[in-house]
Amino acid sequence: MSTRKLNITYCHRPLPVERRLPGVRASIPRLLRDAGHDVRIVGDEPAALPPDGVVWISGNPNWFPSVCRELGARRDGGRPLVLMWHSEPLPHPRAAALPLPGLHLREVAKIILRDARATDVYTNYFRLRRLARQGLPDVLVVSAPGRCAFLAERGIAAHWVPLGYHPGHGHDMGLERDIDALFLGALEIPRRRRHLESLRRAGIDVVAKGSWHDPECWGESRTKLINRARTFLNIQRYPGELSHNRLIIGGANKALVISEPMYDPSPYVPGKHYVSAPVEEMPDAVRYYLEKDDERQRIVEQLHRFVTQEMTATRSLSRIVALIDAHPKRQRR
Repeated sequence: MSTRKLNITYCHRPLPVERRLPGVRASIPRLLRDAGHDVRIVGDEPAALPPDGVVWISGNPNWFPSVCRELGARRDGGRPLVLMWHSEPLPHPRAAALPLPGLHLREVAKIILRDARATDVYTNYFRLRRLARQGLPDVLVVSAPGRCAFLAERGIAAHWVPLGYHPGHGHDMGLERDIDALFLGALEIPRRRRHLESLRRAGIDVVAKGSWHDPECWGESRTKLINRARTFLNIQRYPGELSHNRLIIGGANKALVISEPMYDPSPYVPGKHYVSAPVEEMPDAVRYYLEKDDERQRIVEQLHRFVTQEMTATRSLSRIVALIDAHPKRQRR
């Protein structure tokens, strides 16, 4: 990934399920170590930030308020190089021609209560804007091209690097596919509940699961579950939102991804890597591809090859490490 070894302090927020499945999301530090870099994993610990080396924040800076305050308070000379790989939703750019996302009651309550777990599109953007005014981060990476375009409209420079496949996302186990339609994701989101219920009323037998605590939704149990699915549904928190994760997981486990339309799904191509259909037309799409085994398998195989051979986490991390290496702070050291 780099001709020079990086000393990385990796800020990691463990999922609740990690208490029962240790290391279920520790793939990035492991891959960086495999590439020869020194990686130390910390939580929201500002005292653990050495002035030399790299501080790597993945996911959402909202999860690390103490770290962000400490970095913002340090003068540039005593501040490490800060990399943020932001993978949470942001509003769409103007080119998407989509209405501003509406928030459900729980999201509004988290904003009012200043809950650190808030991850709605507006909280995510305002946090990035505040950090940008403090000169943070040194390198901002987002996981979707639409997010990059949105930030550019607001004068915030960002690089786009998509999420990538690693073995923890699963593999084809050759199991009998006895689930017609599977959805995995947070089920407390009203928009998802409405659309899942609409699918069931239309006669689609949808298996829906989602929990930050249930080990059945993670690790090898998740791999087995998706390997039983013929179609794997993508219904997002907000219309038009991109979900690389479901494309990666569906492709790794050879389930046909049927998604509501996503704004700029690059590098994935609808009709080639997945099926795009408005939620209202999803029942017909599911029925069609359940009957057309050859067509379903053709798309599944193309996505599987693309994800496992081209869209790898190692390639994505290599691109991020190259951005770090090219930064003036890194060049001066």
